[in-house]
Amino acid sequence: MIRFSRIILLTALVALHIHLPAQEPKPEASSINLPTSKQLTIPAPGRIGSTNSFPATIAISQDGRYAALLNNGYGTQETLAMQSIAVLDLKTNELSDYPDKRFGDDAHQSYFLGLVFGSDGKHLYASVGSVTDPTGQKPPNTGNGIAVYTFADGKVAPERFIAIETQALAAGKKVAIALRKTPPGTAISYPAGLALLSAGAGASDKNDRLLVADNLSDNVVLLDVASGKVLQSFDLSTSDLVPSSFPYTCVVTRDARRAWCSLWNASRIAELDLTSGKVVRWTKLKEPDDPIAPGSHPTALLLSPNEKLLYVALSNADKIAVITTSTGLPSCRPWRWRVTMNRA
Repeated sequence: MIRFSRIILLTALVALHIHLPAQEPKPEASSINLPTSKQLTIPAPGRIGSTNSFPATIAISQDGRYAALLNNGYGTQETLAMQSIAVLDLKTNELSDYPDKRFGDDAHQSYFLGLVFGSDGKHLYASVGSVTDPTGQKPPNTGNGIAVYTFADGKVAPERFIAIETQALAAGKKVAIALRKTPPGTAISYPAGLALLSAGAGASDKNDRLLVADNLSDNVVLLDVASGKVLQSFDLSTSDLVPSSFPYTCVVTRDARRAWCSLWNASRIAELDLTSGKVVRWTKLKEPDDPIAPGSHPTALLLSPNEKLLYVALSNADKIAVITTSTGLPSCRPWRWRVTMNRA
């Protein structure tokens, strides 16, 4: 009888084991060291995917299917120390990497931070900068300019390169000694952020145009993508020494009539009239009381859907400035953003 009871008990335990789902142990919290000296705590919501080093910019395709990442670090072992453009398929969650041999560890040029899709959805434009050979005199150096890629079904391939020549200095300006690597009266362009003016938006032609922030020549140029010709140039220098303002990135209205450029070292935003080709307004942001102390360093820009507000990331203040576009004045005190995560 005791033996029979033991059999029944064993059978019941086996049945419970079969029909009740096993309780998985909760993963222990750990962290991933990032190349920025920060740590990512895991487990975290969403999917963590590995990509090439230092993804600086993300561009979304017009159809919302793909996200392109500009990786402008020192590369990885898998990419043979080459920089790359990675593409995330937002439908399948598949991440593909496309290293470019022109941007290896011994190259004299580098991606910077500009990346946008063309209006046809079949091209990608990436900013490329060089200090050691800014005009690409020694093959295979490219010099400064825009790398143009074809884009099809999530795949990236080099197509051509648009060189941006050295930029003429405004009257009374001079180049910093360490950057005097171009003919007198000119400065290294070093393209940074890009903004796309779609074909037909405020233009008589049908070509895409790019508004390019030239980081080391303190200016912005409007570039015709098809011809590579500079259509307009805006002087954004704030000192007699170039570079001093360090233009960072741009944003353009949908009608392609107005644009804004963040000036990283000047703690200002420059407003551009693309119809007249003039700088029409300067907006001062948070500046330190000490004249030699670092400023707020405005970087990324974003227009609100109705284009009445301009959001400015102040990277050295951990705040977001909000500017009314009609007046160029702050609409409220800078916001300090705190990122929190809720776990179910």
